[in-house]
Amino acid sequence: MPYSYEGKKVLITGGAGGIGAAAAEAYRQAGAQVAAFDIAFGREEERDGVYELPVDLADPASVAAAFARLWERWDSLDVLVNNAGVECVASLEETTDEAWDRVMNVNLRSVFLCCRAALPKLKAARGNIVNTASQLAFVGASSFTAYTASKAAVVNFTRSLALETAKDGVRVNCVCPGAIDTPLLRRQFEGRRGPQGTLDDLVGMHPLGRLGRPEEIAACILFLSGPAASFVTGSALLADGGYTIQ
Repeated sequence: MPYSYEGKKVLITGGAGGIGAAAAEAYRQAGAQVAAFDIAFGREEERDGVYELPVDLADPASVAAAFARLWERWDSLDVLVNNAGVECVASLEETTDEAWDRVMNVNLRSVFLCCRAALPKLKAARGNIVNTASQLAFVGASSFTAYTASKAAVVNFTRSLALETAKDGVRVNCVCPGAIDTPLLRRQFEGRRGPQGTLDDLVGMHPLGRLGRPEEIAACILFLSGPAASFVTGSALLADGGYTIQ
């Protein structure tokens, strides 16, 4: 990565796999100290240069406890990456209250909780927040009502918080990926057609003719939180292989 984060401290949610794990590795290679929150972590440990904490990001008490633990270890924070996310693939009539709440709690409320907890230290460092939204924040998708609503909310949350924190020197941006080749995405197509057809159909919706790679989105995240983007705040960077321009 053509960025240096030497001496910086970075926290990533949803860091156990996919985009989150790729971002953790990219920041680590760029010299940062990295911590990651994810419910998928089996235990608290330092592994491969990343401090991993098991956290249920849908649970305010779990989030608060994780930040308390992190502040025992770190006295500052330079970058917060809110990347944790879940999907609900179902028609509106099939979407349960529990499924709706889970999507909103993980995809949106966790962003609020983590930003609120981290802001004092980010203000002290004049740091950065990068939220992971989606290309589906800008276009509709059948059977993704809860997901698209949550990601559209993340975009406007980002814009509003950017206005609020500009005076403190804290930049807030979001990245909006298209379909990224992760195990989570491929599981949607195991043994059946997904809501957008086959996997080849989904690839065909991207003018670049392929799925994105997690490390490509990680590069966008590092750009947004770094000095190369020093005049960028409140932005929603589409990294979607052209999905939304058709």
